[in-house]
Amino acid sequence: MAYRRINSLEYIIVRFLIIINIWWLGCKSYKNPLKSFKVVYKLLNNFRQMMGNKQLIRAYKINGKYAWDIYNPAWPSKGFNSFFTNHLHEIEPISKDHFSLRRLLIAITKRCPLQCEHCSEGGTLYNDDVLSYEDFISKIDPYVKNGVGQLVLSGGEPLSRFNDLIKLTSHYKDDCDIWIYTSGFGLTLEKAKQLKKAGLNGAAISLDHHIEEIHNLFRGNKKSYYWVLESIKNLQEVGIFVALNVCPTRKYIESNEVEELIKLAKELNVAIVNILEPRAVGNYQDQKVELEPRHKEHLIQLSEKYNYDKAYLTSPTVIYPGAFRNALPCGGGRSYLFLDYDGSLYPCPFCKVRIEKSNQHAEVCLA
Repeated sequence: MAYRRINSLEYIIVRFLIIINIWWLGCKSYKNPLKSFKVVYKLLNNFRQMMGNKQLIRAYKINGKYAWDIYNPAWPSKGFNSFFTNHLHEIEPISKDHFSLRRLLIAITKRCPLQCEHCSEGGTLYNDDVLSYEDFISKIDPYVKNGVGQLVLSGGEPLSRFNDLIKLTSHYKDDCDIWIYTSGFGLTLEKAKQLKKAGLNGAAISLDHHIEEIHNLFRGNKKSYYWVLESIKNLQEVGIFVALNVCPTRKYIESNEVEELIKLAKELNVAIVNILEPRAVGNYQDQKVELEPRHKEHLIQLSEKYNYDKAYLTSPTVIYPGAFRNALPCGGGRSYLFLDYDGSLYPCPFCKVRIEKSNQHAEVCLA
């Protein structure tokens, strides 16, 4: 196993040290320890409200760093410092025109070996690559210089542009926490070793059903499930943190089988299950696929069960961002942006409202 779950005492100590670290970042930004304390207090209060005044029962240590989920950089790291400096600035800006972006998602290609039922990029999938490696560097560099602390490289299938994936990861490894969103298709042990050497921090592998045949049908490829298992095994062997991205359909939720996938994740020693919602974009355009309140409530109950009940301490953390919408608005266009394969900017991969200026907030995404 590439990670270990930390014990309760270590958890308490690490949480305290992280808060001190964030306070110190505020001191450097605001030049005022008291002001930093007040802003950090607001940040922590926002977290408490988001979590419903509950506390996660587990955290993980991997490669000398501590992680809770896939949305915040591991600590300690330069990426963590940049990310939370800008998080503080989002709460209390250092100037009126300061744009505090924390996370940048980047589609480095629209090539993909799969034909997924729910693909949000259905309209542009299989298009030829537009930007060169150098073009991507010129697009990404300004964000990193302005404090983006986490880069998520996706597609299409980012493994389909493997050489540039390796070069981009290596280029930003000292400045950012770097993840890939991938189907895992073709991710051999040799490729896992190259990703590790390049500095990849984590990989979120897409798995949409615990039954092999159904997942393969959903993904349009008879080998998809096989490569999910292979990629998890290979990434864990080289010491890359692994999560599962799950996009459950209404039918899957109504069958009460999503929990079977969480149990499978436990069997595979995967630490985190990240539940995404289907959206009526791409291949789902104009279809009634979005979750109803009863579906969302079921997912909220699952996430609370696995995240806060110590009876499930040895199970994965279950992240369901939709559970936090009442407490915090979507971060699309506010704390993160999506850079498409042709250089276009969007609030997120599901919101197809193009942003003309990269320094403006675009709080229009409801995904």
